[in-house]
Amino acid sequence: MWISRYVCLFIIYSCFGWVYETLFCTVQCGKWEDRGFLFGPVCPIYGTGAVGISVIMNMTHANKFEMSVWKVFVICIIGSALLEYLTSWTLEELFHAVWWDYSNLPLNINGRVSFFTSIGFGCAGLLVVYYIAPSTEHIMNNVSPLMTELMALILVFLLAVDITLTVTALLHFDRLVERLESNFNNKMEMIVDGTINQSNRIKQGLISKGNTLNEQISSLSGHLQGTVRRIKSFRYKDKKKESTGNRMLILIKTIVKHKDKTEIKN
Repeated sequence: MWISRYVCLFIIYSCFGWVYETLFCTVQCGKWEDRGFLFGPVCPIYGTGAVGISVIMNMTHANKFEMSVWKVFVICIIGSALLEYLTSWTLEELFHAVWWDYSNLPLNINGRVSFFTSIGFGCAGLLVVYYIAPSTEHIMNNVSPLMTELMALILVFLLAVDITLTVTALLHFDRLVERLESNFNNKMEMIVDGTINQSNRIKQGLISKGNTLNEQISSLSGHLQGTVRRIKSFRYKDKKKESTGNRMLILIKTIVKHKDKTEIKN
């Protein structure tokens, strides 16, 4: 009986938490924000925290021990911080996803919890302990045990279906992301390898063409050098002939002048 009762309270508090989270984030972002880990309108972390503090308060009342408001406040702060950190770490390890991040807030621990959000959950704990829980448990006290059992079975079934669908979708999404990433990496490797091979072929072609051009330049240089040598040889012969002709001309002029001088004397 008491298990069914707490199961119903857990679902009720989880729904309250979903309403609060969704309204707060929708107002903050200015657009609809469906909060929560599951598909359904529940945030199990709120249900766990509210049921936990309710169990603690019921145990203290059963033992006739009354806790002050400050003690309740501190317990809610510490309990919410532990629960939030553990939940964040578990979800991230299982599904490689982050559902909340407090890295932009001061006094945070790995972005999973922060001092100011824990203070807020402490205040929410007081609200649950002194206002929400008494009204909710009063309603549950008016429900028959048989109806409580039936409601608990239905709620557990719906929650199990929701968890199954959510986990299946997340795992498929994770595998889809891994498959897309693998295909992308394979295509990029093919593109890079093809680019490198094409670059090597172009490089080899340029080297081959450069070698051929060097050979042609060397051959042309050899022809030019031979041509230059022949031209120099021709010029040398022409100069030699010109020099011989000039000497002959000078000799003839000298003979003519000498002959003229001899005739004049006679």
